[in-house]
Amino acid sequence: MKNTKNTLIPFEGEHNFLSLRDAMNNLFDESIWSPFDHGITSNFSKSNIGFPKVNISETEKEVVVTANVPGISVEDISVEINDNVLTLSGQMTKENKEEDKDKKYYRYERESGSFSRSFSLPVRIDEDKIEAEVKNGVLTINLPKLENENKKKIQIKVK
Repeated sequence: MKNTKNTLIPFEGEHNFLSLRDAMNNLFDESIWSPFDHGITSNFSKSNIGFPKVNISETEKEVVVTANVPGISVEDISVEINDNVLTLSGQMTKENKEEDKDKKYYRYERESGSFSRSFSLPVRIDEDKIEAEVKNGVLTINLPKLENENKKKIQIKVK
């Protein structure tokens, strides 16, 4: 049996850590349980935890967020930034076609309902220059970094 208590884990930089807000969101998302859910049917509000799947990366000039949003129209997606927190939200609607009236479904896994995810951004963003586009079911949001962050150098006095 291998001793894993004293195993070192490689450090991957400061972005290896979650903000407290993101950690708390993950904690609550992973602990949702409903006494009425017996695994027979899917409840979108419960199964959308972590939807849409998101990648967040940073370059020298911007933060780039990509999210998988297959089958969701651009009109049904909202991107908002408030207090350096990015929120992706939207609505997935169930298709109701006239020819489906006579169909008997044995299984219907195309989900519908609303979703929302929020992320603390690692740097301040120039909100006037944000760009977003959807291509092939992937939402890409380019968040340019604020160029003139009010950084102030403080002279330290020795006594």
